[in-house]
Amino acid sequence: MTSTDEHQEGGGAIKPTEAGSRARRLVWTRTAPSQLDFPLVRNGLDYLTSVVEHLDETESEVTARDVKYAVLHLQAAVEVLLKARLMAEHWSLVFSRPEDATRKALEEATLSSVSTDHAVTRLRNIAAVPITAKEEKALTGLGKHRNKLQHFGLTAPARAVEAKAGEVLDFLIRFVDEELLLRLGPAERQEAERTLRGLRGGLANINTFVKERTNRIRGEVKKEDAENRTIQCPDCDQMALVLGETADSDAEPAAPCRFCSSRWEPEELLSFFRAEGQDEPNELNTCPQCGEWMLGWGVRILNDLVGEVSFCFACAVAFPALAPCDRCGRPTNAADGSTGLCGSCWEDAVEETRYGREDPTDYG
Repeated sequence: MTSTDEHQEGGGAIKPTEAGSRARRLVWTRTAPSQLDFPLVRNGLDYLTSVVEHLDETESEVTARDVKYAVLHLQAAVEVLLKARLMAEHWSLVFSRPEDATRKALEEATLSSVSTDHAVTRLRNIAAVPITAKEEKALTGLGKHRNKLQHFGLTAPARAVEAKAGEVLDFLIRFVDEELLLRLGPAERQEAERTLRGLRGGLANINTFVKERTNRIRGEVKKEDAENRTIQCPDCDQMALVLGETADSDAEPAAPCRFCSSRWEPEELLSFFRAEGQDEPNELNTCPQCGEWMLGWGVRILNDLVGEVSFCFACAVAFPALAPCDRCGRPTNAADGSTGLCGSCWEDAVEETRYGREDPTDYG
């Protein structure tokens, strides 16, 4: 268990070490903590942090042992975080028999708590939490894997088990984002968001997580017929930033990435997707449809048949055939390749040729 000579007979606290393989990340220090302090959400996110550490392939290949502990800790995270949401609805719902619930049993942690299956049912029927049949099946499958690993031993392809864990990991991140954060107090929410920010980098490195989450997002986007307005997120590089969604009056104006949850204002996107050599917004950013200076360049969209396109962040429309006018710089349709001039500049050039000053066909 130890990787240094600091192990004391009296015990100690476990701390991560910077060097060494995944199996040697933990070392013993000389001092023990005065107490353990893991309330529900903190405890669940701590388990989730362990899952990410075990499945992150950045430093080393994921081993069968990594998958084993990822499954065990992921199931623990499921149980804790589902109960946290039930607690937010009413504390009695975490009891296996709510009619027998008492504050004393809750405070002393002597209660018989609700099973994962029953927690899912209560979340759906009482708290109106959307949990799909596919997500429920993944949660049930994870529970079976966990029981076999914990009590009987499990023989199965590690990648297959890892893929199933990826489904649940995808569900849990969405569940925390959408169902828990808004129900926490200011201090606890700030702590949870800080932990999640630390997790997101590792999440992007987990191949199974990325594949599962990406497939789900693409399925949603296709169902919504939003492929032409789904762009690559500048933060996580995933095709998951859906623009132009109808929002109610209470919603935030910024567009959230469905993969990493980062939010982008149209002005921020415009600043990120500038044309080469462009410092400030100008006529080059004029949208040919809505007229706003919100046209970005070099944007990749989910329905990517032509490579990078220009895209308006105001009206959420892609323009695959646009190119800067060779004369004034304003966007112009260059699909036919016959000219590099916009309509106004072409008319001006034609007028000027009447006086022998230039030939409009010199452009393009």
